[in-house]
Amino acid sequence: MLSLHKNPKGLEQKSLEIAGELSSIPPGEPVLVVCHLDADGITSGSIIASALLRSGVAPHIRVVKQLDEAAIAEILPIKAKYVIFTDMGSGQRQLLERFGSAERRIFIIDHHQPPPKEGDGAGAVGSILELNPHFFGFDGSNEISASGTAFLVAKKMSSENASLAPLAIVGALGDMQDKGDRGSLVGLNASIAEDAQRSGLIAISKGLKLYGFESRPLVKSMEYTLNPYLPGLSGDEGACFKFLKSAGVEPRKQDGSWRSISDLSNDEIRQVTSALIKYLISQGLSSQEAESVVGVLYTIKSEAADSPLRDAREYASSVNACGRLGKYGLGVALCLGDRAGALTELRELISEYRKKISGYLRWIENNPSSLRVMNSVQVILAGSNIDDRMIGTIISIAFSMKPFTRSRPIFGLSNAEGVVKVSARGTPDLVRRGLNLGSAIREASEQVGGTGGGHNIAAGGQIPVGKEEAFISIVDGIVAKMIGGVKL
Repeated sequence: MLSLHKNPKGLEQKSLEIAGELSSIPPGEPVLVVCHLDADGITSGSIIASALLRSGVAPHIRVVKQLDEAAIAEILPIKAKYVIFTDMGSGQRQLLERFGSAERRIFIIDHHQPPPKEGDGAGAVGSILELNPHFFGFDGSNEISASGTAFLVAKKMSSENASLAPLAIVGALGDMQDKGDRGSLVGLNASIAEDAQRSGLIAISKGLKLYGFESRPLVKSMEYTLNPYLPGLSGDEGACFKFLKSAGVEPRKQDGSWRSISDLSNDEIRQVTSALIKYLISQGLSSQEAESVVGVLYTIKSEAADSPLRDAREYASSVNACGRLGKYGLGVALCLGDRAGALTELRELISEYRKKISGYLRWIENNPSSLRVMNSVQVILAGSNIDDRMIGTIISIAFSMKPFTRSRPIFGLSNAEGVVKVSARGTPDLVRRGLNLGSAIREASEQVGGTGGGHNIAAGGQIPVGKEEAFISIVDGIVAKMIGGVKL
């Protein structure tokens, strides 16, 4: 049963139990780590893999888009006595129970909402041992991510693994769990970050939450920022240049090279910040939304000053790009410490990723007929025009775009392989009003013959082709009951 009260001792004991079993795996024993393709999935899988490597075990990592019958069928032939699922598994417990056996030990390290009455998180059931913070009263949607949960296990395996804390922070930011004041991490995530700061692994400061703000030229930093989306600026170097000039800040040095944050005076930084907030308000964002561009920054001190991995949010975006574009090996290599060829490949990939996102956003702007505004939800019917691996990223950005509103959750439907992928995103305010997208998608998907689940603020699933309209109607009714009507 899910706990309504926080039980940190229970969470610690469960982490220690799993850590003990993983630490006792004999050297040379095959271990399979299966993780989701997003930033939190890849970082959580990499944290466990790193801990296993340090304990003398050589793990094999398999990254999957979704844990379903097809994914299990691909995994089954892999001979491994130990299989660890990270950032997935709690919602597929029944499926995995069929997969387990006396010869195969399964571990689930997840943070998604488990289905009602499914497991109790207190011990092994059959051949499965599960760790999920929800069972101990911690909200996996904002207090701790899968990477943070994996980090709790890794730390119990060895104190040496405390050095993996930056990856836990990257995963949490990748899952957009920075919902505290000024975009800070909260709960167990905050504890991990504070410990990492005390250990000298990261620096926590406040500043503009622009892409690569510390390492990139200011014009490029604004141009590359997609989350939050800067209407009229994101993806347009010329517009960013003119904006800075109009704000009274010279974008170039006397030698013609671009200026970065380190080249600006405190007064100039204040000028840029003030001008950007005023500009975003003029573009239709609320003052609260516009001011959110200023917030808490998490800097990984071991990364080079010009590295796309120095800023933890940029690191998360980079790993997410690897997963969304199918470059799983590159994402894992970065998380495991490759800083040679992997960084060169990453820079090329990031460029491709930005172009794809910009193209998808333009498609939405140019195809208003693909948008559907219901009583309680707003929907993007993307069909095959947006890659199903990227629809979640796109709808997250859409909250900062016209004509979308924050008074309704956004659903994105995109064609996948023989099914329709569903992704949904909400806001903290909608969650406070009762929104639970995980249960909404699970219920609506099951009514049309699909599957789904996730968090209260973000969730996903898949439904049969041809059931889109039925799904939208059903989920609109479910959300209406949750949030009690839309406040316009």
